[in-house]
Amino acid sequence: MYPKVKTVRRGGRSYEYLELVEGRREGGRVRQHVVANLGRLDELVAGGQLEQLAAGLARLHQPPPGTRRHVGPLLIVAHYLRALDVAGIVDAVIPRRGRALAGHGEITAVLAASRLCSPAPLYDIAGWASSAAVAELLGVPAALLNDDRLGRSLEAPAAGDVRGRLLLAAAGGFAVAGASRLHLDLTAVRFAGSYAGPALAEKGRAADRSIARQVKTLQATVPAGVPVYFRAHSGAAGEPPAFMAAIEALAAALPPGLVIVADSGLGHLENLCAADAANVRFVVPLRAGTGWADRFRASVDGGLATLEPLDYLSWRERGLPPARRTRWTGLLAPFPVTSDDGTVHDLQAAYIWSSEEAASVAAARDRALGKAEAALTRIRNGLGGRYYKTRKQVDARVAQILTGPVKDLITVRTGTRAGKPVITWQRNQQAITAAGELGGLYALATNLPGPGSATPLTALDVLKTYKDQWIAEQRHRDLKQTLKVRPVFLHNDDRIQALIAVIGIALLIFGLIEAELRAALGPGVPLPGILPEGRAAKPTARAVLAAFDGLQLTYTPAGIVLDHLSPVQRQILALLNIPLPWPEKPT
Repeated sequence: MYPKVKTVRRGGRSYEYLELVEGRREGGRVRQHVVANLGRLDELVAGGQLEQLAAGLARLHQPPPGTRRHVGPLLIVAHYLRALDVAGIVDAVIPRRGRALAGHGEITAVLAASRLCSPAPLYDIAGWASSAAVAELLGVPAALLNDDRLGRSLEAPAAGDVRGRLLLAAAGGFAVAGASRLHLDLTAVRFAGSYAGPALAEKGRAADRSIARQVKTLQATVPAGVPVYFRAHSGAAGEPPAFMAAIEALAAALPPGLVIVADSGLGHLENLCAADAANVRFVVPLRAGTGWADRFRASVDGGLATLEPLDYLSWRERGLPPARRTRWTGLLAPFPVTSDDGTVHDLQAAYIWSSEEAASVAAARDRALGKAEAALTRIRNGLGGRYYKTRKQVDARVAQILTGPVKDLITVRTGTRAGKPVITWQRNQQAITAAGELGGLYALATNLPGPGSATPLTALDVLKTYKDQWIAEQRHRDLKQTLKVRPVFLHNDDRIQALIAVIGIALLIFGLIEAELRAALGPGVPLPGILPEGRAAKPTARAVLAAFDGLQLTYTPAGIVLDHLSPVQRQILALLNIPLPWPEKPT
């Protein structure tokens, strides 16, 4: 059967009708029989029925035998999209409109899959879907993925509700996503192009100290490496409000006993008091402005020498000889804080000293001193010249140089001799020694209880909890490198929010693949053949997705068959309990 346009003349006018025609061979000749008259073509177009008919036929279309489709990592991604019920959750929040040809849930699933299987800026999704097994595994034909339909789905303003439901689905459906402890981290995604109105894509200071148009994204990751929460914030937003908004949302959605680990962006006393008042446990580095260093000097007799050795060894130093490993010492001490309403919060501070941190701080101080002295030398060499004709000009420049870490560490004297400015300086060794007195020491604020009724909390417990913070930072690197989210060109706030939600879904699946595979193998157990050269290694989601590159399906008269799986592909599917949707091609 095939569609055919029939022209009918009536009353001096021509009308076109769309018919569904079937060809039959009768007496050696092929004759056409009208199966159904679908209606006038102009009315079908005006009412959107023609597009619906095309969409329906696209879903029913069976490619001819011999057609090949790229399956690749979509085989794994589709399994997790179904396990999380992404399409169902999105459709429950944003119901399909009356004549919509594809639901918002279907579009969201396809966008998340494209981010994982074909990472690139948001462009030509239909082109990717036409060659990939999107229709076969996700049930969405490529013909329904035009840019206009994708844009309308992204504009549906319900990212917050979807985010909350996915959080609960992940935490409740996967053992590796248990959300009793969450590591929070904030990063920035740069946006390209000219922006006049959006409130999200604003200029702000990035991690490299540059000013750029960006959207800040906050991620909450469980210790197994699964990001269960992902939220967009204005590019000019500060860290504390973003952290507090996330803590409030997470505490409301999850059972009591939630533990939050974050960086020093949350380390203001008022934020810690608010979290403690909300019965949220935390481990957070204190900022210098909280006065923790003065408390340490006042309450810990003997200074750094009083700290006890800590039996901590990072993963990256396991292969080093003991003499080259970082030395750790620490002490857990009371750190009571009184909030603005007069409530006393019985916090504790784990004072941690690291030999690596001490060396890094000393080296940074030496670099700063050297840079300042080089700037002072340039002043001396230019005395009496264009820029340093007077002592006032010299003093103004010196004031600019002696700031930050070198403030009070260099003593500078200026004057005038024979009408020409002069300058001398020397390092203030006493001040430098005082500045390095607590070098390598930092404080981790916590309100954690002890591991058990008979076992008190120790500085080592707090340190180990905080050191898992690299997990969230690793996921941010995966976001920008593996998933290649940049550059972004969206100009509509609703679309930006939706795209961030889609990225969050992709990152959630990325983390689940890695965490479940490692859990199935066992702690530290490598997966044979996972690397491209066939070597064994501790599996990463990036390596798992790459291991399925090149896998295709073929349409045959008997149905779809899958290319023969490699041993590593077969082992990954077995460990993740992912069944094959079609039989393999015989060898």
